[in-house]
Amino acid sequence: MCVNYFRLPFMLLAALLLVAATSAAADTLVIADVSVLPMDRPTVLEHQTVVVADGRIIALGSTKDVVRPAGARVIDGRGKFLLPGLVDMHVHITTPDELPMYVGNGVLTVRDLNGSPETLSWRHDVAIGSLVGPRLFVSGPMIAGKEIPWQNKVTPSTAAQADSVVRAQKAAGYDQIKIYDGISKPVFDAAVAAARRAGLPMSGHIPASVGFDGVLAAKMNLEHLDKTVFAVTRHELDTTLIPSIVSRIKNAGVWVTPTLESMVQLSKVGSGRFDSLLTRPEALVVPEGLRAFWTSITVRLAGNRALPSDVRCNPWCEYQLRLAGALAKAGVPMLAGTDVPNAVLVPGYSLHRELEVMVNAGATPFQALVAATSAPARFFGQERDWGTIAVGRRANLYMIERNPLGDITALKRPFGVVLEGRWIDEAELARLRKAQ
Repeated sequence: MCVNYFRLPFMLLAALLLVAATSAAADTLVIADVSVLPMDRPTVLEHQTVVVADGRIIALGSTKDVVRPAGARVIDGRGKFLLPGLVDMHVHITTPDELPMYVGNGVLTVRDLNGSPETLSWRHDVAIGSLVGPRLFVSGPMIAGKEIPWQNKVTPSTAAQADSVVRAQKAAGYDQIKIYDGISKPVFDAAVAAARRAGLPMSGHIPASVGFDGVLAAKMNLEHLDKTVFAVTRHELDTTLIPSIVSRIKNAGVWVTPTLESMVQLSKVGSGRFDSLLTRPEALVVPEGLRAFWTSITVRLAGNRALPSDVRCNPWCEYQLRLAGALAKAGVPMLAGTDVPNAVLVPGYSLHRELEVMVNAGATPFQALVAATSAPARFFGQERDWGTIAVGRRANLYMIERNPLGDITALKRPFGVVLEGRWIDEAELARLRKAQ
């Protein structure tokens, strides 16, 4: 047999190219004929096909126009709705065992607001794919007064120490700083100035030494509406002050993370009659360490008493709901956050509840969805990378069976998730939602 040795390199090259093409096609995902909520505007794009490769959206358009790459995996999207993966912008992760629960509920990004070196290690493990979980943004340990009981904190007492703390958190790789209670105004001012120099976003509570207007003047973003209500009204709950509160926040141009469902839950726990929170189906499938945390905070939760159907929340909570509705009506930028694991809030599930409460308080479904998709990306200055559905964006996507713009509770019915380009089907999501 005569072999043409001059052709051999070309034959090998062709074979290698064929293998590479086959591999690329195998890693390519096509979601065909789906209704897309791009989340850059309040609309639904019907009969769309989305093509994903290497963790990014590489094509998006009318199903009749988009060419499906040969060999790609095809997901039938007929009758389904596709939106960006949800974001919980206020959590406190207690154990990595919680992380799959977020993914199982379509929550594909979270912001931990009191991070630690351990949290940073979980962020790394998720990023390299050795741990199943949402993409993590992590704040540094809270900057707080020495009297604050939480263990994970830093307690600078001088401006120089505050500056050093912020620089150290930047060097450690944290994504933002978290301001807490109990610090002096010089410490607050130094931390804010250092965060600006470091390019780190900042948010948190309202230190008494600084006050509501002082925090707004510093352009610090607000966590928990109850902190705002207390700073302005104490416990008087004067509703005539709401227009002024809204105007001051809007003029300051800061972000607000209301954490409303946390307030609803706390009002129930605080009444002493609501131990049935621990018997909700989602509360029964959390990691044991999380259940231990709940009962250590409030021993009453070990009981099992019925939840009256006519109770939503107390006057303190109702005031916050009214304020949240006014903020939404005024167009103040809001972020959806839950404060998991506070008040028997369950990873992933609680964000669905938060969005429902936001809508019940007066936000439109689109505003609530923005707060959990595109707004967080804008908060971090990464809106060209994620948070909307467009060519070039990260492929973190959530597919559901009904249009959430018509009914926000549709988010509770996951059909599938695309996590960094990888398809996770309904059955696997159901498994991920059960941490035990």
